[in-house]
Amino acid sequence: MTDHQNQRNPEFFSETADFEYQLSQYQKRISNILESFTDAFFEVDEEWRVTYWNKEAERLMLMPRSKVIGRNLWDVYADAVPLKFFTEYHKAVNRNIAVRFEEYFPPRGIWVEVAAFPSGSGLSVYFKDITASKKALETLQDERRKYRELFNLSPVPQWVYDFDSLQFLDVNEAAISHYGYTRDEFLAMTIKDIRLKSDIPALEEMLCTKVTVGCFSKNSVKHQKKNGEVISVNVEGNTVHFEGRNARLVMVIDRTAEIQARQAQEVSLKRFDIVSKATSDAIWDLDMVTGEMLWNQGIRGIFGHEKTSYTKQWWQEHVHPEDLDKILWKTNSLIEDHKTRLNAEYRFRCADGSYRFVLDRAFIIFNGDGLPVRMIGSMQDVTERVSDLHAIKDQNGRLQEISWIQSHKVRSPLAKILGLVSLMAVSKTDLPALNELIPMLTSSAKELDEVLKEIVKKTERK
Repeated sequence: MTDHQNQRNPEFFSETADFEYQLSQYQKRISNILESFTDAFFEVDEEWRVTYWNKEAERLMLMPRSKVIGRNLWDVYADAVPLKFFTEYHKAVNRNIAVRFEEYFPPRGIWVEVAAFPSGSGLSVYFKDITASKKALETLQDERRKYRELFNLSPVPQWVYDFDSLQFLDVNEAAISHYGYTRDEFLAMTIKDIRLKSDIPALEEMLCTKVTVGCFSKNSVKHQKKNGEVISVNVEGNTVHFEGRNARLVMVIDRTAEIQARQAQEVSLKRFDIVSKATSDAIWDLDMVTGEMLWNQGIRGIFGHEKTSYTKQWWQEHVHPEDLDKILWKTNSLIEDHKTRLNAEYRFRCADGSYRFVLDRAFIIFNGDGLPVRMIGSMQDVTERVSDLHAIKDQNGRLQEISWIQSHKVRSPLAKILGLVSLMAVSKTDLPALNELIPMLTSSAKELDEVLKEIVKKTERK
């Protein structure tokens, strides 16, 4: 049929119009589908000219379709040529394969996930903004990195174990170093493997009663190292989600040395107490770093104070204020001269507020740097001795007074009496003279009697 005949044939026009209508409707439906995508979408032909650019692409790239359709993609986005977009799109076209990748697009400051595949003689591309998820992933990775650093660089042994199987899931370097197992050995074990066999029943009971999901726990237990050494530890654990599992993050503090030191101290204190019971002195032990001052029972028996643990400040407050400066000066002088022995007498206040005289003998201990770290002393109650010394001193004073009275006051009336007696012997026949001498003799005798009474009074104890 010729073109002239087709023009004159009404059926031909009808079929053509119907085909064009159907094509238009089909294209419209495709457009509606493409426009309804939540992903950005565009198409290019074999010359890389953009043939389609949906509204999500407009929004995401801030590029209206009127400025991109019909233009070469790489002219519009020259910034994308050095990036994966260029190489991956060409790979899809040249190899006739679909590609999927992620890439950062600097002009927009966004990360995009791209899926591209050949379609006809061109390329269809779907892409979406994954910046938020990418940042979330980076944040997660950063948190994981921080966790790994905190976990592995911690000087305290830590591990993670599966809540159900009790198998070790992760251990830090401190745990590996402290327990002697390699990482692979740890990960092939459960937490039961570092416990004493005799403690397993107690461990199982504790896991059932005290260790629960979502709860913090703290226990004091014994662990066994690879070399068989048994250590006393404090275990603190909390629930974590580790690689999709319910797990416990555990921190272990080895208290073995501390406990051994405490036990040694207890033994020392028992010996100290035994020794202190054998003496009537108040024995004290001063930690010059912490200021803690331990006493034996003498502090209670001699001075009436109830406790046996006080501080250096407490001791200073109980030294008589008139004696404190002297004692402190003497102690500081010994320390400055690196002398070790202190002897001092002072007054110390009892629980009832009274003071007793004490003789304090102490020994100062210096460390390797020459600093005083400890003082151990014995405080002896010398109140009676001091009282006796005071009494003797008073008595000596009275004796000296008596001696003075005897040498001065007694001699005067006695000399008078002796002189009068001599005169009376000469004048024994001269009654008038005797009558005159007798009153004088009587007066001198009374004077001597008063002096003797004074002497007697001086000799009486006060």
